[in-house]
Amino acid sequence: MNVLGIDFTFFAVSDMQKSLTFYRDVLGISLACLVHEGTWAEFEINPGTLVLGQGYDFAHPGGGIVALAVEDAKATVEELEQVGIHIHSPLGESAVCFWAIIEDPDGNRVIIHQRKDKTVG
Repeated sequence: MNVLGIDFTFFAVSDMQKSLTFYRDVLGISLACLVHEGTWAEFEINPGTLVLGQGYDFAHPGGGIVALAVEDAKATVEELEQVGIHIHSPLGESAVCFWAIIEDPDGNRVIIHQRKDKTVG
């Protein structure tokens, strides 16, 4: 496995509208996109992205999760499975990326992430 960088940091939120107001209006960070029926918001903060998500079962409000960029998500997940790493969510695909969620020895979740355009951060 070759980690290329951090693609995004994820914060689970309990109220998307309050969180949008805080990050966009109070902190002044430009909202890049709001998708999945308003449950996923992305703020481009170069060299990374801050993601807010409401209602996702892989993280609880008040907790964070990191997405590690890899060259090949499928190969990375296969490699991790072979060494006994718990795969919380199997390989998935969106319009822009491939991803899977693994767990570290303490149960912290880490997203294995590959952007289709091969960019990082």
